[in-house]
Amino acid sequence: MVSINGTLLFQFLNFFILVAILAKFAYKPLLKALEDRRNKIASDLDEAAQARESAEKMKTDYEAQIRNARAEAQAIVDKAVKQADKEAQAQLDAIRNQITREKEIAQAEIANEREAAIRAMRNEVVTLSMAVAEKLLKKNMDTDMNAKLIADCIEKLHAQKAKGN
Repeated sequence: MVSINGTLLFQFLNFFILVAILAKFAYKPLLKALEDRRNKIASDLDEAAQARESAEKMKTDYEAQIRNARAEAQAIVDKAVKQADKEAQAQLDAIRNQITREKEIAQAEIANEREAAIRAMRNEVVTLSMAVAEKLLKKNMDTDMNAKLIADCIEKLHAQKAKGN
C-alpha cells in the first residue's frame, strides 16, 4: 500500500507550486505565442486570398484589354481594306472615264478628218467638174467625146478615192 507521509505531501505541494509557476510564467506566454502564430497564419492566408483575387482581377482585365485591342486591330484592318477597295474603285472609275474621254476625242478626230476628206473630195469633184466644163466649153465636142471625158473624170475620182482609203 501507499503510505502517506510528509514527503508525499511535500511532493504534491512542489508539484502544485511548479504548475502555478509554469502557468504564470510559461503557459501564458506559450499560449500567447501560439495565438500570435495562429493570427499571423490567418492574416497570411487572408493576404494570399486577396493577392489571388487581385491577380485574377488583373488577369480578367488583361484579357479584356487583349480582346479590345484585337477588336480595334480588326476594325483598323477592315477600315484599311474598305479604304483600299474604295481607292481602287475610284482609280478604276477615273481610268474608265479617261478611256471614255480619249475614245470620244478619237471618234471626234476621226469624224473631223472624215468631214475634211469629204470636203476635200467635194472640192476635187468641183474642180474636176469645172475643168471638164471648161474643156467642154472650149471645145465644142460631140456626145461621144463628152461621154469619154465624163468616163475619164469618173476614173480619176475612183483613183483618188482608192488613194484616200
